[in-house]
Amino acid sequence: MTARRVVIWRHGQTAYNLEGRIQGASDIPLDDVGQGQAQAAAAQLAILEPAAIWSSDLKRARETAQALASLAGLSVVTDERLREREFGAWEGLAVSEISLRWPELFERWRAGEDLPEIGMETRSSAAARISACVLEAADGAPDDSTIVVTTHGGASVCGITGLLGLDPVDWLGLRVMRNAHWAVLEGGGRRAPAWRLAGYDLGDLAGRPGMTPWA
Repeated sequence: MTARRVVIWRHGQTAYNLEGRIQGASDIPLDDVGQGQAQAAAAQLAILEPAAIWSSDLKRARETAQALASLAGLSVVTDERLREREFGAWEGLAVSEISLRWPELFERWRAGEDLPEIGMETRSSAAARISACVLEAADGAPDDSTIVVTTHGGASVCGITGLLGLDPVDWLGLRVMRNAHWAVLEGGGRRAPAWRLAGYDLGDLAGRPGMTPWA
């Protein structure tokens, strides 16, 4: 891999986010607030002068990525491997409704279990496809560069966990990032894993003088 830094960026707010509904692979666009969040975050991320911008092909991620691409003078590379996990029968439903209709399954999910019986993609599957896509994006970037990968809440957790060399089933140490916030991974170290988490759930690059922007 040649990129030194990967920014994993969650999309801006959607109506489903606001209503507490499970989106999964459903193709939901940004709402007005989400558009504003994407524009504000893009102005910050443009400071990093990204060499490439990759995105999930779902609308909410593509619209978020395009806000940065317009500022950076780049085109967005879309890849379906960066999509959110599929949640099967739960997609489109409010979390409050799910907890009432499937109380036992809901508690298992909250405890960290995968539920393939409802059509939910496993964390391992999501981690494998997302991390593979990020590595491909990093491999194709110029030496010592920064790339931005725009994806989803659950997808970002799985992908980052995989890139850190951790088991996405047994290690549940990351919460979902807020809308339009991002994580920073840095590579190039001699010891495994190749990527290290430099910042998480960030929303502002304004750092103190002499410090890295996400300190």
